Amino acid sequence: MLFGQSVFQSVIERLKREADENTAEGDEVPVNYRVGGMTSGFVINTETSERQPGNSGMEAYMAFLADAPPPPEPEPEPEPDPMPTYLEKTSLEDVANELDITERDTLATLTEKRRRFARLNHPDSVRPQFRQNATLRMTAANLLIDQAIRMLRR
Repeated sequence: MLFGQSVFQSVIERLKREADENTAEGDEVPVNYRVGGMTSGFVINTETSERQPGNSGMEAYMAFLADAPPPPEPEPEPEPDPMPTYLEKTSLEDVANELDITERDTLATLTEKRRRFARLNHPDSVRPQFRQNATLRMTAANLLIDQAIRMLRR
């Protein structure tokens, strides 16, 4: 910064002063510069720059885009996997048939059945689009197994 001005501003001021001094003497001096660019932070020679393509930021950007290779074609999205057939069975009867709880089951066998059922049906282990059905199946299984455990304690 020179006296509160940036170097750029001081150059512009000097050029303006020189142009004013030359015109004050009666000489016509054409001004061959202008402030331009994306942030008006550039001095452009108007004698040569108007004839050259790519002067402005937009022209330069468009020229860059013309030289760039085209973007790759997006890959088609794969078909979503169909829901496994066992997840379609959400009724209490279907889950009861699958668990096959009998009078001979003990606390250990019921706990093992719950674990085995949860390995396949837990909502965290299936795809997000199938979680609602998995939640229904797990709720039914837990209800049935909890009922069977209460019956054992009587």
